[in-house]
Amino acid sequence: MKTSCPNKNDTNLQQQQSSSFSSLEQRMRNQLTQRIQNHSIRSLDLVLSSETPPSRAVGNNRDIDFCSNDYLGLAHSVAQQEMVECKYKEYTSQCPPPSTYLGSTGSRLLSGNSALCVQLEEFLATVHGRPAALVCNSGYDANLSLLSCLPLAQDVVILDELCHNSLIMGVKMSRIQKGHNGCNHIWYFPHNDVRQLQQLLEKAKKHVHSGSGSNSGNSGGNGGSIFVVVESVYSMDGDIAPLEQILNVSWKYNAGVIVDEAHGLGVYGRTNPPLGGVCSSSATTTTNATTTTTTTTTTTTGGTGVLAALGLEQHPALLAGIFTFGKAAGCHGAVITGSCLLKEYLVNYARPFIYSTSLPPHSLIAIQCAYDTLLGTEGEKKRNKVFHLVQLFCSKMMHGLKYHGGGDDDDESIIALLPSPSPIQAVMCRRGNDHCIRLARRLQRQGGIAVFAIRSPTVPKGQERIRIILHAHNTEEQVMHLVNCVLQFTLVEELEQQQQQKQQQQQKKEEERDVEEEECGGGGLASYSSQKPRVLTRSKL
Repeated sequence: MKTSCPNKNDTNLQQQQSSSFSSLEQRMRNQLTQRIQNHSIRSLDLVLSSETPPSRAVGNNRDIDFCSNDYLGLAHSVAQQEMVECKYKEYTSQCPPPSTYLGSTGSRLLSGNSALCVQLEEFLATVHGRPAALVCNSGYDANLSLLSCLPLAQDVVILDELCHNSLIMGVKMSRIQKGHNGCNHIWYFPHNDVRQLQQLLEKAKKHVHSGSGSNSGNSGGNGGSIFVVVESVYSMDGDIAPLEQILNVSWKYNAGVIVDEAHGLGVYGRTNPPLGGVCSSSATTTTNATTTTTTTTTTTTGGTGVLAALGLEQHPALLAGIFTFGKAAGCHGAVITGSCLLKEYLVNYARPFIYSTSLPPHSLIAIQCAYDTLLGTEGEKKRNKVFHLVQLFCSKMMHGLKYHGGGDDDDESIIALLPSPSPIQAVMCRRGNDHCIRLARRLQRQGGIAVFAIRSPTVPKGQERIRIILHAHNTEEQVMHLVNCVLQFTLVEELEQQQQQKQQQQQKKEEERDVEEEECGGGGLASYSSQKPRVLTRSKL
């Protein structure tokens, strides 16, 4: 049988492809090497896997969860799982084949829509005090869906400088001008600085020449629209946006406000005490949060977010709220709430929503069950415990830092506690990524504590931190163990740094001595003996 020889052109093409891939692989290696050198390389570590129970008694072999976003412990709750399975079994028994059980089979605009999803959206719209709601596959997906289709070329988007990557990427996916020909319509204001926001709004108003449009970012005519994008609770700092001031000033300038409530849902709501105390910029004011322990309400008003806690759900400047279910709700997915017009627009123009397979029935039921718990007495009990632990952690941590002479912004302590009234607490590591990684590893390996180092470029250089999350499934004993370990390992770090500095100084002295010896006699035994007394005298001086 005659075999065919490789075509010369085919061989050349293969060589060119091989060379091209080789060049690409080398580029990837170079970029990863740079990350390694900067101590910013990411990896998929099993510090706390989904199979690991969320907490343990101090002294056992499993890590204590101080890193997950499972604020109320619903993701690991056996009772919550049993509720979901019971509701799912009830649903499947009422929907005989050919109804879908596992997958949704398509996008919402094709075969993936269901009465279950429509009913859930109606429920969520009512709970969050808005006319309509649109369920999305994740919080990231929701932000991309909303912000990739709303801003047009002539519009201006103003974001808080600490907004999540998904909000920024959503805007960058839109048709807004992004720096071409010197025009950039994506602006940032300093974190939570309403005065600076107002100055940008004044500038944006002149920029878009909007004088005849309607409010909430839906201006008509030839003028552009202005959008303001913020979060209610910021995921890295744990502080809370001054939403009332932001909405008021935005309304004055005809701007529509989009609020990401990813870390507000389930944690805050109408049953919180006045947010002047709970949401203060100072960690010490969290003592007011303990007043929630007297709450015995059974009304469905708690846990629906900071907008609800401040009574701002009906504010005329509020264009949309985004609520993520992968954190305090303990499941998956997200919802965009707003007007019926906004929902209809998103169904027609939001590409991530249009072209994604929708959530399956089990996920939809899990979302409904999560809200049943969030809004009930069990959710209220869990929130009360979370804020009690926030108060305990902040008070003990601040006391420990002051005892060791650290914690203030202008001192030489290598760590500091960033003020935060929420369950998100940040221990700032002032010596960069390497120091941050070392502290996190000590907490993991020696303390049995599941935490992560948040390094640059995830946060700006100089703001590296250990991000700590306090949960309803944590105990007072675990919180005290966490505080003690942070302080103890920080002291070890300081001692090691001092020892390293002493060694460097000693090495420098020895090098200087060697130089002097060589200058005075070539470094022989006689010259060494003659120089030795002078070195000792210098040391004594």
